[in-house]
Amino acid sequence: MRLIPVLLLAGVVQSAWGDAPSTTSVQSSESYEAAIRNISSSPSYVLIFVGDEVGGQTHSICTTANFLLGAIHREYGIGYERTDLSKAVDIAIKTPDRTFRFHQPALNNIRLKYSLNDLEKARAFLAAFSTSELTEKFSSLYGEKRLPTNEYSRDAIACVLIERGLSPKMADISGQVYVVDKYAE
Repeated sequence: MRLIPVLLLAGVVQSAWGDAPSTTSVQSSESYEAAIRNISSSPSYVLIFVGDEVGGQTHSICTTANFLLGAIHREYGIGYERTDLSKAVDIAIKTPDRTFRFHQPALNNIRLKYSLNDLEKARAFLAAFSTSELTEKFSSLYGEKRLPTNEYSRDAIACVLIERGLSPKMADISGQVYVVDKYAE
């Protein structure tokens, strides 16, 4: 029963949100769709909800869009030809409220990689900065203006940036989180 630990941990993160928020109030449709359609080697982050098949609970998870698409491929048995890739993107975009119900092994693709404590630490760390300051500090992977985030969970930082209305991506080489402007790839 490997499903239980994943869902229990997801429940911990959901409690950080209180009642599950509307994804449109947290991550805009434009940002979400651009993230799903991003085919660069720097994947974009998305906020999704994963339904608990046992109790019907829904839990929020921040993950990269390519991991979500991989879970969709696994869950629906979709291949990887061009038309298949398009089907997975359509499912991701058209799924109501961005709430997905996955079984194993699809759940393995979107494993939660941060705890409630990680999320709270990231929120506290970033709380002092305005949205424009966060955009500036995360718009470059290098330089004096960049915030030092090594002691924080990368996925928790990305989740907080989504909460703040930004569109984070993961750098393809360093794995650092950075922010894109205007949903650009």
